[in-house]
This record gives sequence, C-alpha cells and structure tokens, in this order.
Amino acid sequence: MTARHKVVLPVVLLAALAAGQVTVQRNLTKTKVTNATLQRAVIPVAEAGRQAADQARSLDGKGPGEGLLLSDVVRIEQLERFGLEMSDLCRLSLEVYEDTNPASGIYYYRPSRYMLRFEPGEGYFLSVDYKAGAESGKNVLIQARLTPGAGPADLEILRALLRRHTQGHGPKPTLLRLPATYEAHFDLSAFGVDAVNVSGVDTDTGEVVINFTTGVETKELLTSTLGNVIGLVGSITLKTAVVSDQQTFRGNVDIKAEIKMADISSGPRLVWRASGPAAKLANAFPFPMVMHNLCYLVQEGTTGELRLRGWSLGDTRLEPLDSARLDPAKLNTEIGTPAVVAAFYDATLVRDEASVRRVVEDLTGGVGALPVHELWVEVVKPQQLFQQYNVYKVAVEVRSQHFDPQGETSISHTYELDEATAKLQCDPLYLRGSLGPGAYEFRVGIVTTDGTVHTDSTWRQASPALANRIFVGASLIEEVLGK
Repeated sequence: MTARHKVVLPVVLLAALAAGQVTVQRNLTKTKVTNATLQRAVIPVAEAGRQAADQARSLDGKGPGEGLLLSDVVRIEQLERFGLEMSDLCRLSLEVYEDTNPASGIYYYRPSRYMLRFEPGEGYFLSVDYKAGAESGKNVLIQARLTPGAGPADLEILRALLRRHTQGHGPKPTLLRLPATYEAHFDLSAFGVDAVNVSGVDTDTGEVVINFTTGVETKELLTSTLGNVIGLVGSITLKTAVVSDQQTFRGNVDIKAEIKMADISSGPRLVWRASGPAAKLANAFPFPMVMHNLCYLVQEGTTGELRLRGWSLGDTRLEPLDSARLDPAKLNTEIGTPAVVAAFYDATLVRDEASVRRVVEDLTGGVGALPVHELWVEVVKPQQLFQQYNVYKVAVEVRSQHFDPQGETSISHTYELDEATAKLQCDPLYLRGSLGPGAYEFRVGIVTTDGTVHTDSTWRQASPALANRIFVGASLIEEVLGK
C-alpha cells in the first residue's frame, strides 16, 4: 500500500485577496518513465504548409505582413509583483503577423521555442532504436517529438493581448498558425551526425517529429548532454509558405529548440481547475516540482485593461507523484468569473544528478548507464563455403543477459546469413568491461540446398581472442553437419 502523509503550509496573500491554504499529499511510489508514441497525428511537412495557407485563403487572408511584438504595445498591470515577464505568461511567441488584408482580422502566430515533449502517463517523447546490420557504424536511430508546449490557455492569453491592442479599431482578431514548412538544425557533428530531419508535423499542436542516426557511442549524448541544463540546442526554421502574391512577409523564422530533461514547459500547461470542494494539482513529472504562484489574468470588460492577480504558494515542493490541494472557498471568488482569461500555476522543476540519471536510464532502457559493445556474425569466404557444403542459409542464435540493459533477462536474437548477406551486426550488448567468455553464447543452424536442417546440440561460448566476432568457417560448418 502506498504510504501518504499530509503537510499543511500557509498561502501568502497577494493583491489584497483572501488567505487560504495548500495541502500536500505525498505519494512514495516511484515514477516510471516510458517511451511515448512519437508519430501519431503527424502529416508530411509540405502538407502542413499547404493546409495552413488554404485555411488563410478561406478567410479572405492574403498572407502575413511584418511582425508585431505585442509586449511593445500592450501592458499588463501588476505583472512585476510576481517577478514575471509577459513572455512567462504565454508559451506562444508574442510576435504576431497581421494579414496583408487588414479586413480579414487574421493574425498569424508561431511558437516561442521548441522543447522535448513530456506527457503525464506517457513520458518523454524520445526513442532510441538499434538497427542491426548497418556496417557504416551509424546504426542508432534517435527520434524526438518537439513541442511548443502551448495549449488552449496560451491561445486565450494571446487573444486577450490582441483584443487589447485592437480595441476600438479593426475587426475582431482571428488567430491562425503561421503557414510554413519546417526544417531542423542541430550541430551534432561531435556525435558523428550529419543531418537532422523533420519527418512530420502535427498541425493541431505545432509539434514536429525529428530524427537522426548516429553510432552506438551514445553514452555521452544521452547522459551528459540530454541530462544537463542546456541539453541539445538547435533550431526549427519555419519557412513561410506563400498564401497570395499580395503577401509581404516571406522570410524564414528561426525558433530555438532544446532537447533536454527537467523543463516544465515541455509538459502540458498547469492550469487552475476548480472542481468540487478542492482544486488538485499532481506532479506528473519524474522530477521534483516547486510551486511559486497561482496566477490569473483578468481583462476588464469596460476598459479592456489586463491585470495579473493571484497568490504566492510559498515555493511549496512536490516530489514526483505528490499532489497539492487548494480550497477554492478560501480564494477570492474573482478567479471563477468570466472576466478571467486564464488561471495557471507558476512552477519550476528541480534538476539533480540522481533524478536525471534515473530518468535517462528509464527512458533509454539503460543506454548511457553502461557501455555499449558491438558484436558481429560473419561467414568466412561465403561463396566458396556455401558451394562446397551445399549450404542454402546459416542461422546464428545468440543468447545473453547483456542484451537487456538492466541485465535481468536472458534474451535470444537470431541472425540469418546467406551468400548475399554474409555479415551482420548483432543487437547491442550492455556490460562494463570487455566482451569475453560468459558475455554471450551462441549456436548455429544450417539449412542445406536440399532443405535439410542441421543444428547445434549445445550452446557455444564466446571466443576469448575474438569475443566481438562470431566467425562461421569450414570447421564449424563440418561440426554442425556432423562431418
């Protein structure tokens, strides 16, 4: 049974509002990080640009004009009392692009930055797939889903800023995603990566799926780089699609992209939801969370003025799976009125070496925690050997606990060789030290041209001299055939 206890902490009053309390429920169950599904709901890059352009045309849009930075033309009262900037309130860029046809009321928006996506219950959207048989050495496929981190609350905040800016002139503003295709730029030459590709775009969220290939030496990439404060840094370039010949902005926009852990903006927005007698917020991240403020943005109906209000949460710390409960009855009732544009928690994640290592090991199945060793199977002089012994195909089954990064389960992989494919790289082996006797065992099966199957009766041990190679030569063939 999960052990729990409660800690009651005071809520400090801000903006002359009523005092309340936050209750922490502690859950001692260990979080488990999984590999989430990356490819769902994505479409090809070119198609994403066409869809956005078609949507603009359907609303009589002529394409984006020059950029407008809303933080230069709109003010939010009391923002400084929370130690926040306007960009902290909205995960979308505050630079918008008014349509070349002002009568359309269209403003195009874009992401502020891209991060490695995290989804509660699913984990980080990062996968590491090992491809056996790639002799170039680049047999590791790494895929990541990068997100702007924005949701409905961010769109509402952006709309409120636009309403304030356009108040008294022009039509009611309509927000559309900037029509564009996408390119990814990461300098990973130090890891032997030549190019990073965008394989798909989610037009609903603006998320992109990127992939690149590298060699098995991914320990530094996955532990030192993904686990540090900076992460893998690159950019996603939005190459503006053309809506019409009247369009005035056709330039490219470079948006910072970061692939790293412990970034709270990579997960869903922590929005306030009052349901029943208590509002509950759970820490679904595999890192500790510190809750700073509960904020809500108000737009006055008569003046359109924007004001930030809320409470300090006293830097309450939530461990992974802990939850906080706030009593709505102790909060100012204004937070539940239609004047509120969005209500959300201001929080950050705590990065520490132990948490980062555990997350990376869970996420990648232990890659980075242990060295990765290559193992090859190869037929010696295959054309001559196959003809001499009437061999149609050779199958080499390799068994080892080191196929499992955790070293808990013995796993077998079978590799088939013929004259056309006489050399294959096996799945990676994870172990400290060098390969040697006891690291793995194998047995050989042979199918001759008349369809007869011959197999080893016992498992063979790794060669002490050539432990990273399994050579199938004449003497081994004769042993299996019983000659």
